[in-house]
Amino acid sequence: MLRFHASAARLGALALTLALLGSCNSYDLLVHDRFEQADFNSEVDILWVVDSSNSMASAQAEIQANFGDFIAEFANLDSEQGQELAYNSVTDATVAFAEYLQNQERFLNYHMGVTTTDLDSSGNGTQGNIRSLGPIGGSGSCEPPAILTPQSDDVLADFTRLVDVGIAGANTEQGSLAAAYAMCKGQDTDFWQNLDSRPDTDPVKIICQQVPEDQRSCNSSFFREGAATVVIVVSDEGDNTYRNGFLPPPAWVDECENEHIAELTFGECDCRTSWFLDFFDGLEAPVVFATIGPTYQAGSAATAWCDGSERSIPGPCNEFGSDVCGIDFYQQMACMTGGLFSPIKVTTVEDDPISCVLADFQESLRNIGALVSGLSAGWRLSMIPDEDTITVIVDGEVVPSRVDQPSGGWSYSPGDRSIRFSGEDVPGFNAQVDIYYYPLHDRRSQVGRELPF
Repeated sequence: MLRFHASAARLGALALTLALLGSCNSYDLLVHDRFEQADFNSEVDILWVVDSSNSMASAQAEIQANFGDFIAEFANLDSEQGQELAYNSVTDATVAFAEYLQNQERFLNYHMGVTTTDLDSSGNGTQGNIRSLGPIGGSGSCEPPAILTPQSDDVLADFTRLVDVGIAGANTEQGSLAAAYAMCKGQDTDFWQNLDSRPDTDPVKIICQQVPEDQRSCNSSFFREGAATVVIVVSDEGDNTYRNGFLPPPAWVDECENEHIAELTFGECDCRTSWFLDFFDGLEAPVVFATIGPTYQAGSAATAWCDGSERSIPGPCNEFGSDVCGIDFYQQMACMTGGLFSPIKVTTVEDDPISCVLADFQESLRNIGALVSGLSAGWRLSMIPDEDTITVIVDGEVVPSRVDQPSGGWSYSPGDRSIRFSGEDVPGFNAQVDIYYYPLHDRRSQVGRELPF
């Protein structure tokens, strides 16, 4: 969300539109998401957080075997993807931009790295340290991260080595907190110099202050300003992040529970999930979670998803008896960030009694790859909007919805929480896109299914 001094023309257009809409909900915080199409080498930083506990050998092998299907969705390894493109004129650039809209995956400029869910050990690939090609763990200090890019000599071979994180890691897997520490350790000097000026209640300040001073630059150069971040967590157990005794602060959890005491479907787990989501929001860069994990739902029952839809999640497949909250952490991180949840195991209908087997990792990784590719296809919103209040302005002009303008206009895609343009209204090269809306709910109410608390 941005705060800015808008031009008179833009404010006039916005005021007229919102006057017609009125305030359609009880949340009077107007959200403004701004996008600029200044270039079209879309940057996405992809962080893999892989469970390194002793039950993960088969799953790690499946990731290695099907990585090609994942990366094929957004990177043609045989082409010149990722190059910096230069143009002699705006006309040439505009023509190239049209080509980009049709072939975005050729232009996806990615960083890719791997860490583990292990926060108990120290060294390479643990505690949120993006690993090098050296052995996991080691001396206790981090090593220069191995960052895969479109220019890497052999992405497939290097990733196969990186995702082989072994099975000697901690059995208290903490995927979300590992991702949080990884992002703290990727911040620049200005971030650390200004950290103390943040409010003491800010989740970013609270979490990043846990990072030892000598580890603050462990992941430097991985996360780029302006790039989208995709966190891919793969684990056969729930996220033990929710068990942390001091994150979120206990007083904050108590306050949150008291605030929602009248809501029967809102519990402690929702509060904890909300706080960690606020951390990732607070880094002021779009973060999307794609998680592969266990399930507690019965596949025959429809599961309510945070965007109002219902999903069928094959299960229950919860081999190690993870608590509902730990499983829900991964599912809600994916749902609330407009990402994707996939079961690590699915039930078999042939067996009696029904048993669970590894899911089709080829399909799961292909879907996650498509999600990564799709990040550059639309303009992703920072919160779930009240669709009736969305106003879209491109270069100071209000753009009608596609319902009102079949030859073009915009439409909202709830699946990935993005605005998509079509026809004559596709924003041109260097266009500025401003999207205003009221959130469907406040942040805390956007999380949640009924949980057993």
